Amino acid sequence: MESQQGSMTPEEIDVFARGLHHLASVDGIDPQEAALIAEFLREAGATITMDDLKGTSFSKFEAVQVFDKTYLRRIFLKTAIALVHRDGRTSLAERLALAELADVFGLTNVEFVELEQEALGAGLA
Repeated sequence: MESQQGSMTPEEIDVFARGLHHLASVDGIDPQEAALIAEFLREAGATITMDDLKGTSFSKFEAVQVFDKTYLRRIFLKTAIALVHRDGRTSLAERLALAELADVFGLTNVEFVELEQEALGAGLA
């Protein structure tokens, strides 16, 4: 998860992982969703595990504070979009959770749809 700005901080990794776990939990974590989260944890060099995430909470408002740069918010949302599409179906609850994040991150509906198309077009999902 390298970027032009450098590696993610431990706090960013933690919030990112908790956010993905939260979104996957909205309609029950599918093995394919769990695999994507585990892949993120591995690639990010996280010290937390999938088991650690089970007892955690996620706040979209905390995410806004921690992901204080636009590129971090976009990376998170792209990954979140890929996650909810990973199991081959996207529930209404997952769509609403993504929409809430996009709203809190200040994205318009058009920007969110474009981001979703980028994630799906890049084969992330």
